[in-house]
Amino acid sequence: MNTNQFYRESMVIVPPPPTRFTLNEWYLNNRIRYRACLDQQQLADKILAECERGQGIIDEVTALNKREVDHRITEKISDIQFVKDDIVKQRKEVCIEIDNLTTYNERIIDAMNALREEALKICKKCIIFREGRVGIDLCHDDVERELIKEAEMIEASQAMLQRVLEQANEQIRRLRSTTYFMDRDLEDKDNVTKIDYQNMIINERSFNLSMYHGFTPLDPANITAEEWQQYTFKNLERAAKEINSARSLRAYVDTFLKQVIDDLWSQYHVVNEAFRRRIEEIKEAKTKLEVMHNEVAIPHLCARLFCDFA
Repeated sequence: MNTNQFYRESMVIVPPPPTRFTLNEWYLNNRIRYRACLDQQQLADKILAECERGQGIIDEVTALNKREVDHRITEKISDIQFVKDDIVKQRKEVCIEIDNLTTYNERIIDAMNALREEALKICKKCIIFREGRVGIDLCHDDVERELIKEAEMIEASQAMLQRVLEQANEQIRRLRSTTYFMDRDLEDKDNVTKIDYQNMIINERSFNLSMYHGFTPLDPANITAEEWQQYTFKNLERAAKEINSARSLRAYVDTFLKQVIDDLWSQYHVVNEAFRRRIEEIKEAKTKLEVMHNEVAIPHLCARLFCDFA
């Protein structure tokens, strides 16, 4: 390695002097840059105008969609309110039937207590007292047969009243079950109405609109409008059916109680008539025996008196 090589390696390259431009070139460059700025400004203005036009279209479409959605929500709220009014009206009738059946239950229980504590006890007392007859008078006569028949009628009426009471309790249970489902339906519809009212007051300037962050699945509703209407219709239909059943049961209870009372009154008169005839028979037999006793006793007394005087 010689001195020239070291010299070449240690040399620093000096840059050439900057290019010199003329004044016309400077003016031309300024005009070019100014024109480029104007072109970019015009392009930006066009983009802004297009954005404003797109924003206006979007605002118009959004407002139109919101009016349409608000109209649909208003119709939905009106439909829900109409259905709620029907449910509330039907629920009042169900509650009235529950109160009516509760009153009828009290009537049935009072009738059963009256039959057990009054009618049956009196009838059995009569049967027991008639067991105190002695001798030939202890016979199975019409009075005893009618008293036994009356006791059997009372016991049969009690058994039938017990079955009717069980039917009334079951009907009350079904009516209360109906009110439970109707209350649930009303509660759900109240929640839906509150949600729809809240949706109606939401606009593009409302806060906290961005609530979905991509973690919760936004699945559509799996219940159709027809299924929703059918569910409410089934509740109303079930309520109407139970109301008709309750009214039919109340009519049956009225008829049955009247029939029981009429039958017992009829048997009561039959028993009293049997008592009257039996008492007349006994009085007649007693009168005949007394007459015959007198006919036998007077000659015997006269004979004794004749013997005494002789």
